[in-house]
Amino acid sequence: MTGFDWTRTPEGTRRYREARARAQHLADSTGFDQGITRNDLFRDFTVHGLPAKPFRSGFELRCEVVHCAAVAKRQPGHGP
Repeated sequence: MTGFDWTRTPEGTRRYREARARAQHLADSTGFDQGITRNDLFRDFTVHGLPAKPFRSGFELRCEVVHCAAVAKRQPGHGP
């Protein structure tokens, strides 16, 4: 039996796009990588700042990472 995947609904898609846009805006304005985590309990996505790559652990390794688009603005330890 498969469970209900709320992210494939129009509301889930809208919430993901909003979270992705918010994460991209934060990454571009700060130069730090941002993470998007799916929250099934509240049927929403959470955007949070990430530490530099060598210092990530736990949920920081499982989230979707959004990088700063401007290469010159990226902070040390951040970016692809």
